[in-house]
Amino acid sequence: MKSRALGLLLLLAAGCAGSGQIRPEDNQVFYHRTAGGAEGDGIDEDVETAYPPLDLERADLSYKGVSVLGGIVRLSRPEDWTVRAASLEPERRFIQYASPRQVLFTVYERLESPRDPWHVVMGRYQEETTEHGGIFLGPGVPAAVWNAQARAYDVKRLVPAPKAAFENHSREYLVRGARRFLLVQVVRPDESLAPITPELLRVIETLQVL
Repeated sequence: MKSRALGLLLLLAAGCAGSGQIRPEDNQVFYHRTAGGAEGDGIDEDVETAYPPLDLERADLSYKGVSVLGGIVRLSRPEDWTVRAASLEPERRFIQYASPRQVLFTVYERLESPRDPWHVVMGRYQEETTEHGGIFLGPGVPAAVWNAQARAYDVKRLVPAPKAAFENHSREYLVRGARRFLLVQVVRPDESLAPITPELLRVIETLQVL
């Protein structure tokens, strides 16, 4: 059952990484990787390197500090997360993790000018998301990661299927660092993110944009 649910998540996940950039539905690595590769085999080990200062040993769930997206992002993620897909292509970098607790967590590099006002960047993200079928369930809520400001959005998408459309829900963080922008996307097969809050709290709080 868990593997089936995770498979649905992989089919349902969708996001906007920025104008003219990679989206999951456009990404051959995301949708067409072999079964072994989809579990992390064959993915270049350079997509993730260890960053021990963010390691954390806990009785319930230990965390591993890592550097990703070619070294522009650091975070502390659960040790049992698996890299499902990734790319280090310049200006199209992303990494996607799968949790055994039926969660997909993806970090996308987003092309934006740091000179643009925050409201302009947010408006562009909202417009692109709507154009690609996303339905915002409310306004963006101010949030923060380790060293950057963010806006958190809840987004619903309907994905066509033979019998009936699937519905997916994601929590999306538009992150503005001093020099670059990210889109962090959390996808679940239901609309409640409450059950995964403890798992994700440290990941979000430790995310560093370099």
